[in-house]
Amino acid sequence: MDSNQETEQKAQTVQEEDQEIQASSPAKHLWHGAVFVMSGLYLLGSTGDGGSDAIEEAGLSWGPIIAVALLIIGALFLWKGRWFLQHKHPHVQIVAEYYEAIILAVGIALLVRTFVVEPFKIPSGSMIPTLQVGDYLFVSKFTYGHRIPFTKERLFMGEGPKRGDIVVFEYPRDPGKDYIKRIIGLPGDRIVYQDKRLYINNQPVPYERTGEYTYFDERDREVSSLRLTEQLEDHPHSVLIRPFYFSDQITDEVVPPGHYFVMGDNRDNSNDSRFWGFVPAYRLVGRALAIFWSWDSRDSRLRWERLGSLVR
Repeated sequence: MDSNQETEQKAQTVQEEDQEIQASSPAKHLWHGAVFVMSGLYLLGSTGDGGSDAIEEAGLSWGPIIAVALLIIGALFLWKGRWFLQHKHPHVQIVAEYYEAIILAVGIALLVRTFVVEPFKIPSGSMIPTLQVGDYLFVSKFTYGHRIPFTKERLFMGEGPKRGDIVVFEYPRDPGKDYIKRIIGLPGDRIVYQDKRLYINNQPVPYERTGEYTYFDERDREVSSLRLTEQLEDHPHSVLIRPFYFSDQITDEVVPPGHYFVMGDNRDNSNDSRFWGFVPAYRLVGRALAIFWSWDSRDSRLRWERLGSLVR
């Protein structure tokens, strides 16, 4: 009889705990689940193949697996998260305390990456010598405002990009890829590129020769180039040309409203607006800020001299 009473008492206690959990506010477990789901969708949407000239989001190659795991965890939390967060078993409470600290950190990281800064990796040589293969850099997501989802409009864009800004954008022919180039032409500008000379609004962009420059391309071939310092308004920067690499292509374009003309600093090794056209403003992702890591895979060394340098 005592055994039956004890069993009934335990059952009643469990029932009361379940009633307390059911009666409590569902807000916490719902937003926790939403954070996991959003993180999974965000990561899943950024794990595609970047292509030979695309910039890569800095992250693990396990991206799709992590994304699916986050989606599953998010779904479980939306379903049973309230029980986990408010269960009174001591072991569950300890796990829940650590978990809440972790989910808070994940939520803050997600917000920062979505609206403030995002890390990217340089996989190709189209921006040499300004950016090297293996550079990791922060990109400001708020400099040019934010795109309204499912529209071509941007909020808080301000004056927009300036000539000389280095920007990350969605490749217009394949928006699933992100490219990084330098802004050369603003809306209304006439851009001419002929015989390795750049003209903006019928005026040649001044430059000075600063010597030879040698690098190894993605196929580990040695490439010799001529290094120039180009004065693009108040943005002096280095560009590379190959004097004996001839092309009969002539670029002569007027930039339409709401669009930008972009080029890589490695002028003879860059897939840019000369070949596929203009970048719409709504495709802008952000402006490159600073290099936080740089790894030379050919020599297996950290480029200490590049860490913390601003991208100009």
